[in-house]
Amino acid sequence: MDMDQLSCGSLCLMAIATILLSLILRQAMGGTKETGPKLPPGPWNLPFIGSLHHLIGMKLPPHRAFLRLSRRHGPLMLLRLGEVPNVIVSTPEAAMEVLKTNDLAFATRPSGPTLDVVSCGGKGLIFAPYGEHWRQMRKVCVMELLSARQVQRIEFIKQGEVAHLVESVAAASPSGSPIIDVGKGLAKLSNNIIARAVFGGKCRQQEEYLRELDTVSMLVGGFSPVDLFPSSRLVRWLSSAARDVRRSHARVQRILGDIIQERKEKKTK
Repeated sequence: MDMDQLSCGSLCLMAIATILLSLILRQAMGGTKETGPKLPPGPWNLPFIGSLHHLIGMKLPPHRAFLRLSRRHGPLMLLRLGEVPNVIVSTPEAAMEVLKTNDLAFATRPSGPTLDVVSCGGKGLIFAPYGEHWRQMRKVCVMELLSARQVQRIEFIKQGEVAHLVESVAAASPSGSPIIDVGKGLAKLSNNIIARAVFGGKCRQQEEYLRELDTVSMLVGGFSPVDLFPSSRLVRWLSSAARDVRRSHARVQRILGDIIQERKEKKTK
């Protein structure tokens, strides 16, 4: 029995070692090929994790770590975060080249497992790939949401909500609390403006909506393993990020569905 367990353990170790060795060799062999587009310079990479060790070693927020690396490698810098190549743009001149001069080349936003859940497979206006579908959605948005009449209506709503936020901050100041959570107030402000402009009233389930939306934003904006290694089934199975995003996104959709259903019922009365 002990020999069988030992043999099984040895086989598992050999299998893991073989997989790691194959990944290292594939990375090394792939790095010598000059195929594909010419990419910007960047820090040296490790097999499998890419440039992640540079960010972890600095113990800084990602944007500050990017800034420090860009001072060494230039305004256009390539970072491989796990499997995913990322080009970091860190000067106004480089940003102008990407966002204006060559905007069509960069118009399609990249996706990933967590973002794919939030964007419903890239069907929304923000994350849809550039093409006819995106142009039609943009046309509808400009005509229905950004017309002169609608902008004037939203401006009236904005003024009222901003005044209410300022009053709430002023009322909280004499209460003795040294900290006022302005970020939370701004989140409610934007939610109230959008809800009143689109649905004609405030969101009754606002607290739950903002809580779930904040969860989704943190998971999508963070360095989730499932987004860094999107092709790995093992990482998908081990990481809970995609499942958590799916759960919170479903709750957000339920709240929006309740609002839409309520609007339909009011119209039929």
